[in-house]
Amino acid sequence: MLPAKHRLRRRQDFATVYAKGDRYSGRYLRLRVYNTTNLGFASQIGIVISKKVSKSAVIRNRIKRQLRAICRQLLSQLKQGLQIVVTVSTLDGSPSYTQLGNDLTKLLIEAQVLHGS
Repeated sequence: MLPAKHRLRRRQDFATVYAKGDRYSGRYLRLRVYNTTNLGFASQIGIVISKKVSKSAVIRNRIKRQLRAICRQLLSQLKQGLQIVVTVSTLDGSPSYTQLGNDLTKLLIEAQVLHGS
């Protein structure tokens, strides 16, 4: 589970990220990043997975748990003041934990939101 201050929860926040955020696409994931320019603000992450990806709630919840664990490991490397929405676009061949992690890391580097990128 992500710490409470790092969770993106409100519908209004998701709408802002979708409307104003920059988009990045990977093999399994899509990323939207909105920089709030508030440096004292902890970065927040929201995860979205549609029933179109999988009808099974078990599979959708497993993917969300894996993505939360990956995000928790990357929190210390994220820049401050970001709102990020991670959307699962497809599950071609049911990706492993490391494949999801590599895809998310690649997208975060492409978005230049990790320290040192």
